[in-house]
Amino acid sequence: MLRLSKRSDKTIEGYRKVLKSFAGFIGVPLAEIHRHLLVSNLLKYADGIKLVQPRKDNKSPDAQPRKRSDAGTKTNLAVLRRYFVMNGVKFDELEFNAVKPKVTKEHNDKPLELETLQKMMDQTDVHGRALLSFLVSSGCRADETCNILLSDVNGDCVNIRNEIAKGGHGGKVYLTIEAREFMDVWLKERDDYIRIADARMKPLVKKCHAKKRPVKDERLFAISYTSLNKKWARLYDAVDGGTGKYHRDNTIHSCRKYFRTHAAATMHPDLVTGLMRQTGYLDSTYVRMTDEEKRAQFHKGEAALYVTRADHRIQGSKLDDLQRLNASLTERLQQLEQKQRAIETLDTIQLSDADRDAIAKKIFALQKGK
Repeated sequence: MLRLSKRSDKTIEGYRKVLKSFAGFIGVPLAEIHRHLLVSNLLKYADGIKLVQPRKDNKSPDAQPRKRSDAGTKTNLAVLRRYFVMNGVKFDELEFNAVKPKVTKEHNDKPLELETLQKMMDQTDVHGRALLSFLVSSGCRADETCNILLSDVNGDCVNIRNEIAKGGHGGKVYLTIEAREFMDVWLKERDDYIRIADARMKPLVKKCHAKKRPVKDERLFAISYTSLNKKWARLYDAVDGGTGKYHRDNTIHSCRKYFRTHAAATMHPDLVTGLMRQTGYLDSTYVRMTDEEKRAQFHKGEAALYVTRADHRIQGSKLDDLQRLNASLTERLQQLEQKQRAIETLDTIQLSDADRDAIAKKIFALQKGK
């Protein structure tokens, strides 16, 4: 039913994991879970999932259960509650409240700073610099980034296909000059990078049955979501390493937040939310901009998204100001030239006294703003 309702494979897999977790908790096979849908079982599960047990392959003697986040608990219970209701299980008011906990949303992360990004760029390789600059330039989600194909890139424009976008809301994003430079370097070294990475992974694929790369990997960055998060974690730990209540206080998603914050300083909010594909139904109905208009406005304010060379960011902003001033002066000069040509044209025409009076009255009316 989820597949028929156009839910993504990732969402369906998430449902499957929750149901499997519940089946394991009550000690029945997954295929038999629908025969054991007792409210009492769900209440016990709700009390027991507050801790996440260590993975079975974790052999460390010091491995301890960690506390599950409130949001994670709420999501798990929401999936199971829905499954119970669809199978005809009824809850009384107290039971329903017990399996639908109220969650106060906490922001445990801290704003991603330019200095941190610059240090990460210094620490990483060609692949990492292309990834970081792309995430900051585009505001894309990590999962979308991992599934972009080489064919989705056209110059400074990247197409986020509906099938890889959250909620099926795809669209176009753009690369800053800086991000495109890093991308060009990465694309030149991409094949060698994949060959070396595969050689390193070959023993692990045999030993741990790790997922093997496709024979012809058409993904732009040739990296999985899990590997991307690990790459971010290594870089962030090397330059900062701060942790929040449940995880690092900066995650890969912080790049998307960085884009939202800094792009809004130089671009119209409608453009920023449109590029992030977070617009509401009214925005999509009333905001009408062509792709070329979006592209032009993006590049006009892109200096706010530069990561390397802080002085380049300042120079870029000053250059934008000078270009706008030059355009204004050019327009004024053209207006003056038009007026001069009009005066010269009038001097060559034989005018009567009545014509001169009419012209004088017209000029007087224009000066009065009429």
